[in-house]
Amino acid sequence: MKFILALKAFCKAWKNPKKAESFLNDDTSPKAETADLSHLRLLSLLQHSGRLIDFLKEDISTYNDAQVGAAVRQIHSSCAKNLEELVTLRPVLEEAEGSIVNVPAGYDPMRIKVVGKVKGEPPFTGVLMHKGWKAHKRSLPQKSGEQISDVICPAEIEVR
Repeated sequence: MKFILALKAFCKAWKNPKKAESFLNDDTSPKAETADLSHLRLLSLLQHSGRLIDFLKEDISTYNDAQVGAAVRQIHSSCAKNLEELVTLRPVLEEAEGSIVNVPAGYDPMRIKVVGKVKGEPPFTGVLMHKGWKAHKRSLPQKSGEQISDVICPAEIEVR
């Protein structure tokens, strides 16, 4: 079905390239003022509290295990505390990992990911490999009076 739609769009663009060009140049993306950038605020807060992005973007292959371990302990502690304050996480499934669980017919694929030798239709029975995570409480601070930005962490310049 999607292939046919793509083929029709291609044929229309082939017949009227100027219209296709104007369509491609049309800026229909959401404006920065109305876009929900809460995910960027969360990244910003984790960067501020534990310098998470700095660590993830750093090439750690040149450091020994003790150096990486020391850095990870501090980042883990800071980010875990901040994350728990902002978003209380709870497991999707309460059963112990490694236990046998049933996946009912009509299950929500956003809550349960079925992997392995999946054949046929649910219900399925399998081993719980990961409990999953869901947001129980969300309390990201709102940025009031400030322009919403895609900047997660501003560049820092020390004046000497």
